[in-house]
Amino acid sequence: MQAAIIDTDTNIMLVQEPPLLNGTPPTLDDFHCFPSHKQACRTVTYVRKKAFKSTSVISDPHVDFLVVSVTLHSKDRKPPTINIANCYNRLQNRNWRTRDQPTHLLDSHFDEIFALGHLVAGDMNKHHPRWEAGRQPSQWAHNLVDICNAANFRLANTRNTLTSYPINNSRPAVLDLTFFNQDQVAVGNWHTHLEHKALDHTPILYQAWPKTGTHQEYKGYNWKKTNWTRVAELLPEPEEINIRDEQDFNHLYHLILKVLRIGTPTRRVTK
Repeated sequence: MQAAIIDTDTNIMLVQEPPLLNGTPPTLDDFHCFPSHKQACRTVTYVRKKAFKSTSVISDPHVDFLVVSVTLHSKDRKPPTINIANCYNRLQNRNWRTRDQPTHLLDSHFDEIFALGHLVAGDMNKHHPRWEAGRQPSQWAHNLVDICNAANFRLANTRNTLTSYPINNSRPAVLDLTFFNQDQVAVGNWHTHLEHKALDHTPILYQAWPKTGTHQEYKGYNWKKTNWTRVAELLPEPEEINIRDEQDFNHLYHLILKVLRIGTPTRRVTK
């Protein structure tokens, strides 16, 4: 990873299946790591410290931390921002003939994932002729394409450019995909770096930047007028809270955010 960073001078690195030491992904000089230490973390996003003011959100679904969503702010804290969802669609079962059950853990969550941000990338573990000719897609691969289209996302991959080279000498494939919301983000110069191939996947390099918009109106929250009585009613009683692990903590964190938004009036903000 260090060699790839030096060669490409990248500001953001999305890693799936990172090597872990006591549940902690590797540290990289001059980079923030999101998440910094999560047991069974299967995706990690590295952000160069001096490039952005960045905020990490560990996003639903909390399935072995297979999705990490990060919001990147410009250094002056002004719009536009860019939201990136880093995904690893881990194998769940090999019963390929069971058409009504997903074979991978994120197969039934793609609609939630595409709602997270402007750019969705990672090891999707799905075959489809849209990105690799001659492949017979499953219903879950069709579902991924349908959700991508409905969310107005485009595929950045160059068709038929291989990204996965199995170590068991089976057929190389296109499994690592980059989708972007064409209204919010532009992506260019997408290409692979075979010289930095790690085990069975090759690194992918591309440029992504938020599209500069004109002044627009959007919904914000008036936090000075939060109805704390309403918030207290919606939150669970203290004796009902049972935090046993990181996943329980993250679920409670997102519940608190949801309740705060319910109990807070909205306002129209123009920027």
